[in-house]
Amino acid sequence: MNKRSNMKSDPRYSSESVFDTFPWPQTPSPKLVVAVATAAKNLRAIRNAALVGVQGGLRVLYKTLDLPGKKNPLRDAHAALDAAVLNAYGFSAKKDLLQQILDLNIAVGARIEAGSMVNAPGIPTGFPKPAALISTDSIGD
Repeated sequence: MNKRSNMKSDPRYSSESVFDTFPWPQTPSPKLVVAVATAAKNLRAIRNAALVGVQGGLRVLYKTLDLPGKKNPLRDAHAALDAAVLNAYGFSAKKDLLQQILDLNIAVGARIEAGSMVNAPGIPTGFPKPAALISTDSIGD
């Protein structure tokens, strides 16, 4: 199935064709889900605070990640989010991440073909308090 449209001769992908087809963790515990949400919210808070004093926006802010040496709270927040996501997926940073995603994608595809339920993008089905994961800190005016 073709899940894109064209703009001139260039393909234009929709959020459905890109993100809704990405394999999400299939068995994350509520604790792991909360860890990812907390790390993401912390990253946004650090980034928003840092943007207050930066001329040039996100581009300039993220260039600070290339600077050697001194401690960088933004780098630390990204590392914490990366670790939380790896834990939620049950992946190892010491193994090939692309292979791990491919393996999960194949397994999820097989479950869909067999008519089994899979965790789709978003808050996992059966999460005890879904409202606790919804924030407004990244929604613009």
